[in-house]
Amino acid sequence: MSRILLTAAGSISALPAMERYRAMGHEVFACDIYDRSWNAASTLADGFFQSRLATDGESYVAQMLEEVKRLQIHYLIPLTDPEVDVLSGRKADFAALGCTLCTPEKDVATLLRSKDEMNRFLEKNLDVTAGCCTIPTWKASGDTLPPFDFPVILKPSNGRSSQGLVVARDQQAYLAAAALRDDYIVQPFLEGEVWCADVARDAAGNVYSLARREILRTTNGLGTTVEVFPGHELERACACIAEAANIVGVVNMEFICHDGAFYFLEVNPRFSGGVGFSMAAGADFAAAMLLCHRGECLPGNQSAKKCILARESRITITRE
Repeated sequence: MSRILLTAAGSISALPAMERYRAMGHEVFACDIYDRSWNAASTLADGFFQSRLATDGESYVAQMLEEVKRLQIHYLIPLTDPEVDVLSGRKADFAALGCTLCTPEKDVATLLRSKDEMNRFLEKNLDVTAGCCTIPTWKASGDTLPPFDFPVILKPSNGRSSQGLVVARDQQAYLAAAALRDDYIVQPFLEGEVWCADVARDAAGNVYSLARREILRTTNGLGTTVEVFPGHELERACACIAEAANIVGVVNMEFICHDGAFYFLEVNPRFSGGVGFSMAAGADFAAAMLLCHRGECLPGNQSAKKCILARESRITITRE
Protein backbone atom coordinates (compact mmCIF):
# COMPACT_ATOMS: atom_id res chain seq x y z
CA MET A 1 0.00 0.00 0.00
CA SER A 2 1.28 3.45 -0.92
CA ARG A 3 0.46 6.94 0.27
CA ILE A 4 -0.68 9.18 -2.58
CA LEU A 5 -1.13 12.96 -2.53
CA LEU A 6 -3.52 14.57 -5.03
CA THR A 7 -3.28 18.33 -5.40
CA ALA A 8 -6.19 20.61 -6.33
CA ALA A 9 -8.80 18.35 -4.76
CA GLY A 10 -11.53 20.63 -6.07
CA SER A 11 -10.66 19.77 -9.68
CA ILE A 12 -12.95 17.44 -11.61
CA SER A 13 -10.35 14.69 -11.94
CA ALA A 14 -9.70 14.43 -8.20
CA LEU A 15 -12.69 12.38 -7.12
CA PRO A 16 -12.48 9.56 -9.72
CA ALA A 17 -8.72 9.29 -9.16
CA MET A 18 -9.18 9.22 -5.40
CA GLU A 19 -11.90 6.57 -5.57
CA ARG A 20 -9.78 4.33 -7.80
CA TYR A 21 -6.64 4.62 -5.69
CA ARG A 22 -8.55 3.87 -2.52
CA ALA A 23 -10.15 0.83 -4.21
CA MET A 24 -6.60 -0.33 -5.01
CA GLY A 25 -5.79 -0.20 -1.30
CA HIS A 26 -3.76 3.03 -1.22
CA GLU A 27 -4.08 5.83 1.30
CA VAL A 28 -5.03 9.03 -0.50
CA PHE A 29 -4.28 12.49 0.83
CA ALA A 30 -5.43 15.74 -0.74
CA CYS A 31 -4.78 19.45 -0.70
CA ASP A 32 -6.53 22.45 -2.14
CA ILE A 33 -6.32 26.23 -1.94
CA TYR A 34 -9.78 26.28 -0.34
CA ASP A 35 -11.12 25.07 2.97
CA ARG A 36 -11.62 21.31 3.29
CA SER A 37 -15.39 21.66 3.52
CA TRP A 38 -15.61 23.46 0.18
CA ASN A 39 -15.44 20.33 -2.00
CA ALA A 40 -16.43 16.71 -1.55
CA ALA A 41 -13.12 15.11 -2.54
CA SER A 42 -11.26 16.93 0.23
CA THR A 43 -13.63 15.57 2.87
CA LEU A 44 -13.21 12.01 1.58
CA ALA A 45 -9.40 12.04 1.67
CA ASP A 46 -7.47 10.19 4.37
CA GLY A 47 -5.78 13.48 5.21
CA PHE A 48 -5.96 17.08 3.99
CA PHE A 49 -4.07 20.37 4.15
CA GLN A 50 -4.81 23.76 2.64
CA SER A 51 -2.18 24.66 0.09
CA ARG A 52 -0.69 27.88 -1.15
CA LEU A 53 -1.25 28.95 -4.73
CA ALA A 54 0.95 27.22 -7.29
CA THR A 55 1.56 30.64 -8.81
CA ASP A 56 3.36 31.59 -5.58
CA GLY A 57 6.27 29.60 -6.98
CA GLU A 58 9.00 28.64 -4.55
CA SER A 59 6.87 29.08 -1.42
CA TYR A 60 4.35 26.62 -2.89
CA VAL A 61 7.11 24.12 -3.73
CA ALA A 62 8.56 24.47 -0.22
CA GLN A 63 5.16 23.74 1.30
CA MET A 64 4.68 20.66 -0.87
CA LEU A 65 8.13 19.34 0.06
CA GLU A 66 7.37 19.90 3.74
CA GLU A 67 4.00 18.13 3.55
CA VAL A 68 5.35 15.23 1.51
CA LYS A 69 7.99 14.70 4.19
CA ARG A 70 5.50 15.07 7.05
CA LEU A 71 2.90 12.72 5.53
CA GLN A 72 5.50 10.29 4.12
CA ILE A 73 3.97 10.49 0.65
CA HIS A 74 5.10 7.98 -1.98
CA TYR A 75 3.43 9.55 -5.05
CA LEU A 76 2.58 13.20 -5.67
CA ILE A 77 0.10 13.72 -8.53
CA PRO A 78 -0.54 17.36 -9.55
CA LEU A 79 -3.95 17.84 -11.15
CA THR A 80 -3.69 21.34 -12.66
CA ASP A 81 -1.42 22.94 -15.24
CA PRO A 82 0.08 25.67 -12.96
CA GLU A 83 1.09 22.95 -10.49
CA VAL A 84 2.78 20.95 -13.23
CA ASP A 85 4.54 24.12 -14.38
CA VAL A 86 6.13 24.81 -11.01
CA LEU A 87 6.73 21.25 -9.80
CA SER A 88 7.98 19.38 -12.87
CA GLY A 89 11.52 20.70 -12.52
CA ARG A 90 11.82 19.50 -8.92
CA LYS A 91 11.59 15.72 -9.34
CA ALA A 92 14.98 15.15 -7.70
CA ASP A 93 13.98 17.12 -4.60
CA PHE A 94 10.90 14.95 -4.10
CA ALA A 95 12.81 11.77 -4.92
CA ALA A 96 15.23 12.60 -2.11
CA LEU A 97 12.23 12.35 0.22
CA GLY A 98 11.20 8.98 -1.21
CA CYS A 99 8.40 10.51 -3.28
CA THR A 100 7.79 10.04 -7.00
CA LEU A 101 6.50 13.20 -8.67
CA CYS A 102 4.05 12.10 -11.36
CA THR A 103 4.62 14.72 -14.05
CA PRO A 104 6.51 14.67 -17.34
CA GLU A 105 10.13 15.76 -17.21
CA LYS A 106 10.58 19.54 -17.05
CA ASP A 107 11.60 20.00 -20.70
CA VAL A 108 8.73 17.81 -21.87
CA ALA A 109 6.19 19.60 -19.68
CA THR A 110 7.41 22.99 -20.91
CA LEU A 111 7.03 21.89 -24.52
CA LEU A 112 3.54 20.47 -23.97
CA ARG A 113 2.34 23.58 -22.18
CA SER A 114 3.37 25.94 -24.99
CA LYS A 115 0.72 25.72 -27.71
CA ASP A 116 2.81 27.49 -30.35
CA GLU A 117 6.03 25.59 -29.60
CA MET A 118 4.17 22.26 -29.54
CA ASN A 119 2.52 22.98 -32.89
CA ARG A 120 5.85 23.88 -34.47
CA PHE A 121 7.49 20.82 -32.90
CA LEU A 122 4.84 18.51 -34.37
CA GLU A 123 5.08 20.19 -37.77
CA LYS A 124 8.72 19.06 -37.85
CA ASN A 125 8.42 15.71 -36.07
CA LEU A 126 4.97 14.27 -36.74
CA ASP A 127 4.82 11.82 -39.63
CA VAL A 128 2.19 12.69 -42.26
CA THR A 129 0.75 9.21 -41.80
CA ALA A 130 0.12 9.77 -38.08
CA GLY A 131 -3.58 10.33 -38.61
CA CYS A 132 -3.90 13.99 -37.64
CA CYS A 133 -2.84 17.40 -38.91
CA THR A 134 -1.44 20.46 -37.18
CA ILE A 135 -3.10 23.86 -37.41
CA PRO A 136 -1.04 26.76 -38.81
CA THR A 137 -0.02 28.94 -35.87
CA TRP A 138 1.08 32.58 -35.82
CA LYS A 139 2.24 34.95 -33.08
CA ALA A 140 -0.56 37.48 -32.66
CA SER A 141 0.23 41.16 -33.00
CA GLY A 142 -1.87 44.25 -32.38
CA ASP A 143 -0.57 45.95 -35.52
CA THR A 144 -0.09 43.08 -37.99
CA LEU A 145 -2.81 40.96 -39.54
CA PRO A 146 -2.38 37.16 -39.52
CA PRO A 147 -1.77 35.33 -42.82
CA PHE A 148 -5.13 33.53 -42.52
CA ASP A 149 -8.64 34.27 -43.67
CA PHE A 150 -11.13 35.32 -41.03
CA PRO A 151 -12.51 34.06 -38.72
CA VAL A 152 -9.48 33.30 -36.57
CA ILE A 153 -9.08 32.21 -32.96
CA LEU A 154 -6.71 33.81 -30.47
CA LYS A 155 -5.57 31.86 -27.42
CA PRO A 156 -2.89 32.36 -24.73
CA SER A 157 0.18 30.29 -25.59
CA ASN A 158 0.21 28.68 -22.13
CA GLY A 159 -3.50 28.99 -21.43
CA ARG A 160 -5.79 26.50 -19.74
CA SER A 161 -9.50 25.63 -19.55
CA SER A 162 -10.31 27.82 -22.55
CA GLN A 163 -9.49 30.93 -20.51
CA GLY A 164 -8.86 33.98 -22.67
CA LEU A 165 -10.01 32.42 -25.96
CA VAL A 166 -11.32 34.94 -28.49
CA VAL A 167 -12.86 34.25 -31.90
CA ALA A 168 -12.28 37.23 -34.21
CA ARG A 169 -14.51 37.27 -37.26
CA ASP A 170 -13.07 40.39 -38.88
CA GLN A 171 -10.02 42.64 -38.91
CA GLN A 172 -11.38 45.10 -36.34
CA ALA A 173 -12.19 42.36 -33.82
CA TYR A 174 -8.78 40.77 -34.31
CA LEU A 175 -6.79 43.97 -33.77
CA ALA A 176 -8.82 44.81 -30.66
CA ALA A 177 -8.27 41.35 -29.18
CA ALA A 178 -4.56 41.13 -30.10
CA ALA A 179 -3.91 44.43 -28.32
CA LEU A 180 -5.22 43.05 -25.01
CA ARG A 181 -2.23 40.84 -24.16
CA ASP A 182 1.19 39.90 -25.53
CA ASP A 183 1.02 36.11 -25.24
CA TYR A 184 -1.68 35.39 -27.80
CA ILE A 185 -1.20 32.99 -30.67
CA VAL A 186 -3.61 33.01 -33.58
CA GLN A 187 -4.88 30.16 -35.74
CA PRO A 188 -7.54 29.68 -38.39
CA PHE A 189 -10.87 29.04 -36.66
CA LEU A 190 -12.02 25.54 -37.51
CA GLU A 191 -15.62 24.50 -36.91
CA GLY A 192 -16.07 20.92 -35.79
CA GLU A 193 -16.43 18.39 -33.00
CA VAL A 194 -13.92 18.31 -30.16
CA TRP A 195 -12.34 14.93 -29.44
CA CYS A 196 -10.20 14.07 -26.44
CA ALA A 197 -7.97 11.12 -25.65
CA ASP A 198 -6.48 10.03 -22.36
CA VAL A 199 -3.01 8.69 -23.15
CA ALA A 200 -0.52 6.67 -21.09
CA ARG A 201 3.04 6.00 -22.23
CA ASP A 202 5.67 4.12 -20.23
CA ALA A 203 9.46 4.58 -20.39
CA ALA A 204 9.77 1.60 -22.73
CA GLY A 205 7.55 3.31 -25.30
CA ASN A 206 4.37 1.29 -24.79
CA VAL A 207 1.27 3.44 -25.30
CA TYR A 208 -2.35 2.97 -24.32
CA SER A 209 -5.00 5.54 -25.22
CA LEU A 210 -8.75 5.91 -25.30
CA ALA A 211 -10.52 8.47 -27.49
CA ARG A 212 -13.85 10.12 -26.78
CA ARG A 213 -16.11 12.45 -28.72
CA GLU A 214 -17.30 15.40 -26.67
CA ILE A 215 -21.05 15.48 -27.27
CA LEU A 216 -21.82 18.18 -24.70
CA ARG A 217 -19.26 20.38 -22.95
CA THR A 218 -19.18 23.54 -20.90
CA THR A 219 -17.82 26.85 -22.17
CA ASN A 220 -14.55 26.24 -20.33
CA GLY A 221 -14.03 22.91 -22.09
CA LEU A 222 -15.33 20.36 -19.57
CA GLY A 223 -17.10 17.43 -21.22
CA THR A 224 -20.46 16.61 -19.65
CA THR A 225 -21.65 13.94 -22.12
CA VAL A 226 -19.18 11.94 -24.20
CA GLU A 227 -18.99 8.88 -26.42
CA VAL A 228 -16.02 6.56 -25.94
CA PHE A 229 -14.47 4.79 -28.95
CA PRO A 230 -11.98 2.00 -28.12
CA GLY A 231 -9.71 1.24 -31.06
CA HIS A 232 -10.37 4.58 -32.74
CA GLU A 233 -8.00 5.86 -35.43
CA LEU A 234 -6.89 8.67 -33.11
CA GLU A 235 -4.97 6.11 -31.05
CA ARG A 236 -2.30 6.03 -33.75
CA ALA A 237 -1.98 9.82 -33.68
CA CYS A 238 -1.74 9.80 -29.88
CA ALA A 239 1.02 7.17 -29.95
CA CYS A 240 2.99 9.17 -32.54
CA ILE A 241 2.67 12.41 -30.56
CA ALA A 242 3.59 10.74 -27.27
CA GLU A 243 6.67 9.15 -28.84
CA ALA A 244 7.79 12.31 -30.62
CA ALA A 245 7.57 14.37 -27.42
CA ASN A 246 8.98 11.55 -25.23
CA ILE A 247 6.02 11.68 -22.86
CA VAL A 248 6.09 9.34 -19.86
CA GLY A 249 2.98 9.14 -17.70
CA VAL A 250 -0.67 9.93 -18.31
CA VAL A 251 -1.69 13.01 -20.28
CA ASN A 252 -4.71 14.23 -22.22
CA MET A 253 -4.71 15.19 -25.88
CA GLU A 254 -7.33 17.30 -27.64
CA PHE A 255 -8.25 17.39 -31.31
CA ILE A 256 -10.94 18.92 -33.50
CA CYS A 257 -12.61 17.01 -36.30
CA HIS A 258 -13.08 19.44 -39.19
CA ASP A 259 -14.39 18.31 -42.59
CA GLY A 260 -13.64 14.70 -41.72
CA ALA A 261 -9.99 15.29 -40.72
CA PHE A 262 -8.52 15.45 -37.22
CA TYR A 263 -6.45 18.48 -36.22
CA PHE A 264 -4.23 18.59 -33.15
CA LEU A 265 -5.18 21.20 -30.53
CA GLU A 266 -3.10 20.60 -27.39
CA VAL A 267 -1.69 18.25 -24.78
CA ASN A 268 -2.54 18.66 -21.10
CA PRO A 269 0.34 17.13 -19.06
CA ARG A 270 -1.88 15.71 -16.28
CA PHE A 271 -5.10 13.79 -15.69
CA SER A 272 -7.88 15.33 -17.76
CA GLY A 273 -11.16 16.56 -16.35
CA GLY A 274 -12.72 13.71 -18.27
CA VAL A 275 -10.43 10.92 -17.07
CA GLY A 276 -13.34 9.63 -15.00
CA PHE A 277 -15.18 8.86 -18.24
CA SER A 278 -12.29 6.69 -19.43
CA MET A 279 -12.05 4.85 -16.13
CA ALA A 280 -15.82 4.29 -16.03
CA ALA A 281 -15.54 2.77 -19.50
CA GLY A 282 -12.90 0.32 -18.26
CA ALA A 283 -9.54 2.01 -18.89
CA ASP A 284 -7.49 2.16 -15.67
CA PHE A 285 -5.49 5.35 -16.19
CA ALA A 286 -5.10 5.81 -12.42
CA ALA A 287 -3.08 2.58 -12.21
CA ALA A 288 -1.29 3.50 -15.45
CA MET A 289 -0.03 6.74 -13.90
CA LEU A 290 1.73 4.85 -11.12
CA LEU A 291 3.11 2.15 -13.43
CA CYS A 292 4.60 4.66 -15.85
CA HIS A 293 6.27 6.76 -13.17
CA ARG A 294 7.81 3.87 -11.30
CA GLY A 295 9.42 2.57 -14.48
CA GLU A 296 7.15 -0.42 -15.10
CA CYS A 297 5.51 -1.43 -18.36
CA LEU A 298 1.86 -0.90 -19.17
CA PRO A 299 -0.14 -4.13 -19.42
CA GLY A 300 -1.00 -5.15 -22.96
CA ASN A 301 -4.49 -6.44 -22.22
CA GLN A 302 -6.31 -3.25 -21.22
CA SER A 303 -9.78 -2.97 -22.67
CA ALA A 304 -12.65 -0.52 -22.55
CA LYS A 305 -16.19 -0.64 -23.84
CA LYS A 306 -17.77 1.59 -26.47
CA CYS A 307 -20.40 3.61 -24.69
CA ILE A 308 -21.97 7.01 -24.06
CA LEU A 309 -21.40 8.46 -20.60
CA ALA A 310 -22.96 11.49 -18.90
CA ARG A 311 -21.65 13.37 -15.89
CA GLU A 312 -23.92 13.59 -12.85
CA SER A 313 -23.96 16.04 -9.98
CA ARG A 314 -24.59 15.02 -6.38
CA ILE A 315 -25.10 17.15 -3.29
CA THR A 316 -23.04 16.21 -0.23
CA ILE A 317 -22.97 17.74 3.25
CA THR A 318 -19.30 18.52 3.94
CA ARG A 319 -19.67 20.18 7.34
CA GLU A 320 -22.37 20.47 10.00
